[in-house]
Amino acid sequence: MPLPRFVLTDSQRRLLAELVLQPLPDPAAAEEAEMVILARELDVSEVLRDVRELAFLGLAVGENGEVAATDLGAAVHYQALHEAAESRLSDVVRLVTAVEDDHPRLTRAVRHLAQGEVSLDQALASVDGDT
Repeated sequence: MPLPRFVLTDSQRRLLAELVLQPLPDPAAAEEAEMVILARELDVSEVLRDVRELAFLGLAVGENGEVAATDLGAAVHYQALHEAAESRLSDVVRLVTAVEDDHPRLTRAVRHLAQGEVSLDQALASVDGDT
């Protein structure tokens, strides 16, 4: 079953990533929460706002004085990481395609490396002498 699509702000994505790593003290319930939030380099007012929104969306849950990512929240977080990696790989492919005429060995090496056909060392060895 495909995941629903969520449009999150940068601060919501950052908070969700933090919650996947480790729950935070509930900023609305715990006195020490502000220190922990600041120690994790998050903005306290943004966390207060974003926790409510993430909970409303079902991506985070508050229990026992802590806020944690739900399974859906973790899945959304990892899906976003996967999509970002795909985008970067696509950029690499476009770059290599753009220099294909000038650097054919490099192009072949990157393609083979991206497809898992060769190791990094083998790919580097295959471009030796490329101009």
